Amino acid sequence: MNSLAVGMGSTVPSFILANGFTAHPSGEKLIDSDSPPGLMTPVLTRSYNNARTCTNTHEKILTAPNVGTRGIKRLFNLPTPGDKRGCEAQPLIVPNISLADGTTHDLVILATMANTILAYDANDGKLIWNLKLDNPVKSFTGMDQWMINDNWGILSTPVIDAATNILYCDSWSSPDGSLDKATHAVYAVNIKTGKVVNGPLSLEGISYNPGYGLPAQKFVSIQRKQRCGLLLTSVNGIKTIFLGCGSVSETNNMARGWIIAIDLKSFKIAATFATAAKYSGGGIWQAGQGLVADSKGFIYCMTGNGSFDAKTEWGECMLKLKYTPASGTVKASLKVYDWWSPFSDSGRAGLDPTLPNTSEGGDNGPVNNGEFTDQDLGSGGPVCIEEFGVLAGAGKDGILYVANMNNMGKTSNKDFADPKINYARLKITPQWFTFYPGNGISSAPQDITQIDKYYFNLTHHQHSTPVVYNSPVHGKMMFTWGENGNLRAWSMSPDGNLTYLASSNEVASPDSANNNHHGGMPGGMLSLSCNGTTANTGVLWALVPRGDANRELTPGILYCYDPDNFITLNNGNKALRVLWTSADWNINFTHPKFNVPVVSGGKVFVPTYDGRVDVYGLA
Repeated sequence: MNSLAVGMGSTVPSFILANGFTAHPSGEKLIDSDSPPGLMTPVLTRSYNNARTCTNTHEKILTAPNVGTRGIKRLFNLPTPGDKRGCEAQPLIVPNISLADGTTHDLVILATMANTILAYDANDGKLIWNLKLDNPVKSFTGMDQWMINDNWGILSTPVIDAATNILYCDSWSSPDGSLDKATHAVYAVNIKTGKVVNGPLSLEGISYNPGYGLPAQKFVSIQRKQRCGLLLTSVNGIKTIFLGCGSVSETNNMARGWIIAIDLKSFKIAATFATAAKYSGGGIWQAGQGLVADSKGFIYCMTGNGSFDAKTEWGECMLKLKYTPASGTVKASLKVYDWWSPFSDSGRAGLDPTLPNTSEGGDNGPVNNGEFTDQDLGSGGPVCIEEFGVLAGAGKDGILYVANMNNMGKTSNKDFADPKINYARLKITPQWFTFYPGNGISSAPQDITQIDKYYFNLTHHQHSTPVVYNSPVHGKMMFTWGENGNLRAWSMSPDGNLTYLASSNEVASPDSANNNHHGGMPGGMLSLSCNGTTANTGVLWALVPRGDANRELTPGILYCYDPDNFITLNNGNKALRVLWTSADWNINFTHPKFNVPVVSGGKVFVPTYDGRVDVYGLA
């Protein structure tokens, strides 16, 4: 098992040349002639698909040999006016859209924190249309402690229905920009015209009945942060949008997660679910990753800090929910169908682990003698590997939990008194994933407080989800890049077992290794492109901050790796080979925190915090 790399800086050109590649600097050509109109792959949702594998399997141009020998360059950029940072939402791609003027375009659609939606031609950067919705909420320290963001408008990644060419988004708005007057509302926008065709559908005041004699929960917009990407799926033939929410204040007694189902035929709220009723917590944010849906229409998510009783309180859980559409006089419903939880916050606080809640609450700190004060399973989201029957995800502990999606285990409070029984319900034993701490520390401890530590005095959180890839060399693979560590590659067998393969020499947040805040956020934000399982087509793309992208505006680095063919280091360990990196070509941009690179038709769309999305293609 490879230990954590602690080197600084990025790979230099001589490293690339030593491995058979000769990258090229930016040339004179503005538009990439290798990617004419008509070759782009639709990207209609966060991370390419509802399983959230983060892999585009239809890329024929940006192959490993092409990227490694020719390199890539910035072709042009797509401005996001009205907001200093731009997009927190992932870019979306819709090819071959015919407009009223008779022209046809491959559209890249950007939704911004200024509550503006922009459609550009993905091949030449021409603005096709722009739509301003409502005034966004102005940033404030209660929302953004370090005041990195300018506005809070469209925060989550929208979703597009290709059959109707309709985009759905959640807008957070306020007539005067104040939080006091903020409301969440869902809009439906025609991507051919840039016009609103439905909405605003206000979420303010909608309710959820938790049962058990408890009062109904009310959705209050000023309490809700909606970062989790939207999900569109069909259940019993009924198209439905699912929207997940967290909280503005994680430690407030009104903190809770919400999932809201919207029937698209009627464009009305169909069903609701909240993760807390008696106590608080259980936010659904997943570092921007969307809710997951399987082929049967079940919905999955991972929740954050909060109370747990397996009845109305669902903090620190992997959840499987069943949506039943309305039928006749029977209303639609959204209910927990199955679940698994690795620990209780009470146990993490050094209290009786079977207690349903802890008065310490959220980030306010365990009372144990450990160091780690924010466990938050929901910092990552789950990825569904349906052919293996697997739902996998990791949170701030950096431990991967591989659940049986067909029988998750239904953890009870009493199970936390003997965790080995609870761990046995998983497909495999919990696995150190984003790093390997050594020193014999178990990833499946009987006493959960044993892992309340900053290993190497750094955080190693998982944000968003692992990449899942069908490699022609290694079979099913998973990749992760946790905070202050390195990119790591694993193979997975059909029974869910993982085998460690290789890691990168490069580390995330190298300039924050010696700060007083245990390093930097958020690790590497990943996506992968390939042409099915054709050999030598896979490229792993990573956006990595140099500093702490949570507390400061920090430069970003774009890395391109070969996911299949490793190099052997002097010590015998395997390392991922860098095909190209922006650090070698003096390409500068500000890291976009939880956003990801998007690949389609020979182009890479890279969000930045510079009020623009950069577009790259082959040099």
